[in-house]
Amino acid sequence: MNSKDSLIGEGSLRKWDIPFDPAHPIPFVKHCGRAFADITDRNELYQLSCELTAEEEASAFAKYFHLGPAQPSEENIRATEYNNPIDPAQGFLIEDFVKRMDVPGCNSLKTGYCILPNGVGFGMATTFMPGCNAQIMTHFMNYFNPPADLYYKAWFPGGHIRHYADMAVEDVGFGMVQLRFIEGLDGNSISMPKPPKQDFGNIGITGANILCQPLHQPEAEPLYITELCYYRLIPEGYEQRVIFWVGMHFKNGRSVLHLPDKKPVHPSFPSALARHSAWETATFMRNVMEFWKDCQ
Repeated sequence: MNSKDSLIGEGSLRKWDIPFDPAHPIPFVKHCGRAFADITDRNELYQLSCELTAEEEASAFAKYFHLGPAQPSEENIRATEYNNPIDPAQGFLIEDFVKRMDVPGCNSLKTGYCILPNGVGFGMATTFMPGCNAQIMTHFMNYFNPPADLYYKAWFPGGHIRHYADMAVEDVGFGMVQLRFIEGLDGNSISMPKPPKQDFGNIGITGANILCQPLHQPEAEPLYITELCYYRLIPEGYEQRVIFWVGMHFKNGRSVLHLPDKKPVHPSFPSALARHSAWETATFMRNVMEFWKDCQ
């Protein structure tokens, strides 16, 4: 980077689905500005690549893509390995989210996966970035504006391709898929008090009900997933906890099962999702801190 000014982007991708509070900054994806309904020819999806285009390569922001994925903590790597599930008693459905998460210092479980007694796959991954604060995160969200799809590609080089307003194309650990975000969720959806009564570090919750299908098999039976992201600012830094429930959607205040073939979810799915989240969040947080350093 030749100068600080070359890093400050003013692109058109700066759009958040809920109001952005710089005092409690929650990171949101900066999408391509189009929706799933805008795709009239699926060849558009099939021609996408996780490699950079000439325009993206010419950007000063290409540096962050070429840094490659940032390795998660050893704890997260071990906890998301296949054949290393946690005790299902440590997992929980969304109906118990407030009881499990709104405790002093938050849930003691940081990262892990299992199959719950009702057959739903549960996965959680927590990433902590010491030294990150509201000023640093707000600076990133305001000024990290690469062209085209580079914002999303740099979030997980080799795994992320494009994020539409309501759909993403990426490899979440079991091949290239399309993830359709069909309904947004937040703290109100799960009756989480704001602010929480006991976990004083929490600054927000986002999430969605998702339909996951192989990219090249759009008619395949979708995998139903619910995702919640739990963001915390604590004195030591910034923490993001991502939780997945596979084989269900959360509708009207309750979990509605959609188990594949009416059988318990295979543990490879929550394992892969937790592992993917650990890698992508570690990379995102690395980019936040690296961008801050480069702009000083």
